[in-house]
Amino acid sequence: MTNVQPMSGEPSDDSGISELGGATARRGTKSGRKRGRRWIRITAATLGLTLVAGCGAAYLYYQHLNDNIQSGSKNLSDAKGAKTAPNAAGQTPLNILMIGTDSRGSAADVALGGAADDAGRPGLADVQMLLHISADRTNASMISIPRDTLVDIPTCHSEDGKTTYPAAKHTMINEALPRGGPGCVVGTWIKLTGLEIDHYMMVDFAGVVNMADAVGGVPVCVNMNLYDRYQPGIGGTGLKLPKGTTYIKGEQALQWLRLRDAWGDDIGRTKAQHMYLSALMRQLKKNGTLADPGRLMTLAEAATKSIQVDKPIADIKKLYDLGNDIKAVPAERTTTLTVPVDTAPTDPDRLVLNPDTAQIWKMLLADTPIDGKSLKAAEGSSGGASSGASAGASASPSPSGTTAAAPAREISKGAVQVTVQNASGATGRASEVKSALVEAGFSKASTTANGDVQESTVLTYGSGQSAQAQAIAAALDLPSSALQESGSGRTLSLVIGSDWTSGSSYPASAGGSGGKKSAPTKLPKSVETVTADDEKSCMTVNPQGHIYTY
Repeated sequence: MTNVQPMSGEPSDDSGISELGGATARRGTKSGRKRGRRWIRITAATLGLTLVAGCGAAYLYYQHLNDNIQSGSKNLSDAKGAKTAPNAAGQTPLNILMIGTDSRGSAADVALGGAADDAGRPGLADVQMLLHISADRTNASMISIPRDTLVDIPTCHSEDGKTTYPAAKHTMINEALPRGGPGCVVGTWIKLTGLEIDHYMMVDFAGVVNMADAVGGVPVCVNMNLYDRYQPGIGGTGLKLPKGTTYIKGEQALQWLRLRDAWGDDIGRTKAQHMYLSALMRQLKKNGTLADPGRLMTLAEAATKSIQVDKPIADIKKLYDLGNDIKAVPAERTTTLTVPVDTAPTDPDRLVLNPDTAQIWKMLLADTPIDGKSLKAAEGSSGGASSGASAGASASPSPSGTTAAAPAREISKGAVQVTVQNASGATGRASEVKSALVEAGFSKASTTANGDVQESTVLTYGSGQSAQAQAIAAALDLPSSALQESGSGRTLSLVIGSDWTSGSSYPASAGGSGGKKSAPTKLPKSVETVTADDEKSCMTVNPQGHIYTY
């Protein structure tokens, strides 16, 4: 037989096997050990390369998703809103404006949205909802304003700052979007509500379809067979649904969100949109999309390709953290509602906000639960200063990336150091307010030399002093907008502005409660609400006009 020699550096196949003892056996054992060590090195190197490649692929995919996301400035207007003060655990509520646009900016949007000759026009913000998540993340509310509502749009600027859009009075709210983009929609809501908006999220036509597909369909319900047949010159979405519950996805999802005449008016459309979004949230939790890597990647692709957000959250990690904050709220504590509206006196086809709407904005500023539950946790709120979580509530990360402070202990008012400065232009104000604080138990309150006159009263507090600041605010009826966190000093500083020239309680005319706890604790009777866990409600079809049952 021909002997086959092993390759250089490779042991022969019979090394250590031809003889079971003596030197040959020992040589075979030594050779086997070398071979074993060599394969360990090869395996380790291969595993290392695999891990590096995997990490690289993960990083590239992470960057790919980030590159999908469009972003812009949060507020492109001159409007400024009030922000709710932190609760005792250092947490603050979140106000997120959700915008749905009918933009035909892509081929997919044109295919879904109708006529191609609309492709060049700027999109309108036909869906606008404010998502308010409580400071302690125990409850949330989703508040809609119908697109036909007439509001005042503030002066807005284009993203590049080159174009200024003058303020517009009594204009449909959906027309804010073409006046600078989502940053102008945010500014319009700030002007309308008086609230600071933390973030915005805007989704186009294609995004609605893709996300519905990613979760396997969204259940909606109608009380009778529905066919919204399209008729030239009249309209119609083409949606056709049988009586009862149907899982809609693809173009049907878009048709559902655009459908109006089937419900009789624009208010009905907002209710249908609430039903869809509530069902979408339930589906995300029910079918394991968020726990299934494949489905999650599909959803991530769909969402990131069709979403635009404000720049501070234009990152997958930050959006994931924000999603966890939203996910933490139980469906039964997520309330949906449409603001009360009246027919516009100048146009029967348009709407105006009912005065009761102001009560809703006050509740949001005070972080009072819209569903009327856990009101005890909200008591002690003063003119918009949030109490939110109780002292025993656990802290949670905020979507902005900062970690909430540890829960505060019951404070001792006598240990709080606060200086009072008069910058109101009126005489004796510092001494008057200091006396009120001492009477309320803040025995270490002191005055400092008068400052230059400033317009607004401000209470400045350091990191970890939110509970002390809130206690002072409660004693003086200061609104949340007067509280500002700054630095880490031990002494709080209260500067009395020209908005408070008399009295020991911040005046109601300037945004305070004037000595009375004015934040409402329940919604006005004109508001109808539904919770996101309601799986039995059905939309009532209005079989008029071009709505046909079959």
